[in-house]
Amino acid sequence: MTALVALLLGGLLAFGAPSTKAYAADGELLMAQNYDARRNMELTNQRVPLETVISRIQSQCPGRLVNARHDASTNRYIVRWETSRQQIVSIQADAATGRILSGGGC
Repeated sequence: MTALVALLLGGLLAFGAPSTKAYAADGELLMAQNYDARRNMELTNQRVPLETVISRIQSQCPGRLVNARHDASTNRYIVRWETSRQQIVSIQADAATGRILSGGGC
């Protein structure tokens, strides 16, 4: 039994313990305290304010809001945005975290 424990501990020391870090879909490292809060928001279908999402979109893609809605079935904001080149794009954002999921690369 002692030899088995020593062998297991030796393996952990040689190869490192399994990582307990959580990563978002886009590879962003989530801090442990933020991960629990974000996960709870996702599970309870809570939302960040739409204004927060609009600010993020504006910083990535200058333009103006055409319209926006919340899709409760996916807990996403669907935003129609007019770019500075007068193109209309559709942008989806996670309503629980405010993260831009698609269409933000104007």
